[in-house]
Amino acid sequence: MIGSKLTTAEAAKRVGIHQVTLQKWIAAGKLKAPKPTLIGAVGYRLWSAKDVAALLKVKQAIPAVRNCLCFES
Repeated sequence: MIGSKLTTAEAAKRVGIHQVTLQKWIAAGKLKAPKPTLIGAVGYRLWSAKDVAALLKVKQAIPAVRNCLCFES
């Protein structure tokens, strides 16, 4: 956490998904990522509480896929 904002990895963990999943959702256009903030020479996407709430809504709108085998009859 940097200030009151979360990094991408922390935001993903907060809503219960993997960071790679969040990055894929961003790439697919399912949600807009915050603009990078430079801290030293490194750019971080810092997620506010409002950003995390939007992320949670996206997660809730996507059906959860569990480890199951589905067969057609």
